[in-house]
Amino acid sequence: MTDEIEVDGVALPVERSFVRLEIENSRGEVITVHRVVKSDGIDPRLITVMHGAAITDRTAGQNRSDYFVRMPGSAQRRAGFHHFLADFVGWSLPRVTKTDGSEAPLYVECLFPYSFVEQKQGWLGVQPRIPAYFQIRDVVRRSAEFILGLDAYNLALRRQRLEYARALAESEWKQRARTLEGEAAAASVVLTNLPTAPSAVTEPIQAEALVAQTDGTWLSVEAEVSRLSEILQSIEIVPETGPAVQNLEVQLSAVQDQLTASNAAIVDAVADYDGAQARAAHLQERVGALEEDLQRHKDAALLSRLGSRHSTLLGNEPHCPTCNQFLPDGFDITSTPMSTDDNIRFIEQELSTFRNMLSDALRRRDVQATRVHRLREESNAIRSQIRSIKDSLVSPSAMPSIAAIAQQIRIEEQIGALRKFADDLETVLAELFDRAGSWRQIDEELKTLGKDPLSITDREKIGHIDESFRDQLHAYRFRSVSPENITISEDSYKPVHEGFDLGFDLSASDMIRAMWAYLLSFAEVSLKHATNHPGLLVLDEPRQQEVHRTDFATFLQRLARDGSDGLQVIVATSEEYGSLSMMLTETPHNMVSLDPGSKILRPL
Repeated sequence: MTDEIEVDGVALPVERSFVRLEIENSRGEVITVHRVVKSDGIDPRLITVMHGAAITDRTAGQNRSDYFVRMPGSAQRRAGFHHFLADFVGWSLPRVTKTDGSEAPLYVECLFPYSFVEQKQGWLGVQPRIPAYFQIRDVVRRSAEFILGLDAYNLALRRQRLEYARALAESEWKQRARTLEGEAAAASVVLTNLPTAPSAVTEPIQAEALVAQTDGTWLSVEAEVSRLSEILQSIEIVPETGPAVQNLEVQLSAVQDQLTASNAAIVDAVADYDGAQARAAHLQERVGALEEDLQRHKDAALLSRLGSRHSTLLGNEPHCPTCNQFLPDGFDITSTPMSTDDNIRFIEQELSTFRNMLSDALRRRDVQATRVHRLREESNAIRSQIRSIKDSLVSPSAMPSIAAIAQQIRIEEQIGALRKFADDLETVLAELFDRAGSWRQIDEELKTLGKDPLSITDREKIGHIDESFRDQLHAYRFRSVSPENITISEDSYKPVHEGFDLGFDLSASDMIRAMWAYLLSFAEVSLKHATNHPGLLVLDEPRQQEVHRTDFATFLQRLARDGSDGLQVIVATSEEYGSLSMMLTETPHNMVSLDPGSKILRPL
């Protein structure tokens, strides 16, 4: 169709070729789809839809519409052919989750493998070859659920959306809480009683903001603002320096004493921070050792359950199994230690305790870091005040006090920053409480969905597939494993044997038999239940791997029976005409036979 075609023994170049397909849907609407294979000026991605039976009735199809395919948007935009085709078939393509967390339609390319099997790649496994390049999460499962019209499909989709929404809500909540803590640290404020996760919030958050003092005490933001306001009111805004030189000298001495005390407080605060940091590091090391010890015990318990006699944990190791300290010579571990399961329970309790201690130590370390930052800011402010007083002492006598102005500006800035933080804190805490409420609502919806992914109707459909699949395996003389030991998984909808997907332990011919049975069982469900299966099977060379003719005949006869019940089945095969005629004796069918050596493709 693309290069040359033989006509009456002569090879002629192909100048123009196309494909037309006439389709009728369940509503009785008929269209003819036209797609170019080779043509000057027309891209093969353009598809023309003729509204009417333009093949069987050459006068029909005058009303035409063009669509595009194999390009982004072909399944979602109105000009996309797959969007039109899904609507014509009667499919409402659902939104599914992709591997990056976004959503996309369940593309028709993921659905037609249940109806169309081509010769080259289609017969390589029991399950249809569904494309994975769309990056749809659990694409095989989602496709099977849609084709079967399972309630589990909507439940799974709802669960996925809720789980994603819950994770997003929790992430946004934690990010906003971290931002608030960063703003508090920048304002030299420590927040207490701030929950670590939205799951811990059940009533309005009562977090308290504290400000470190030079003497090691803590004041609330409101108390600190009151203290600074009193200092601000006591400042003489514009005292003349001449008469106040003696007072400035006294003030300079007092401020220098404050600087000495502040530096001493910083030294103590740094020491406290270093101690908190060291304790946190020690606890982190201890938690790591306990996690490793717990895993070793769990591995030993697993090996023991498997029957191992060489899974001993405690022998000549020179470390205590409880506190992990080195044991010098002369210290022996008891010859009757706790059992492995007892040790696991004990270590899990110990690990929980140490993790809580580590969490407290990290919070204490952060508090000390904020205190050091606050004291250093205070020290810098005192140094700035000292410089201002000295400038005032050497300034002309008629000038206002530079120290008083600088102190006033500094305190006003501190008061403004604290008040802004207090106002923002109230707003953010209310926002966090609302977000925690949204998280709880999503979590409750997830709980109400329950854990059972299947409805009663779903189980009836899967049971029908299970019964049909095994019945066909018997009929096709499937021998690799006993058909009675094969079931259809309610999790993956795949045939499984002893807990493993069917396929690894099959002969090549039995693989083909299993695929016949699997495809046809999905189609047969649509004859008894409401599903999204299009009721169409197109099979290209289904007699692969030299499957015995007797079994192939049984398969064709079952296809014919299902065709009489409502399925449309099209089979292309190179089997000889006489052999096929014998296989289909007294079986309703329509056979289009081509003479040996003749071509299907012919010039119009």
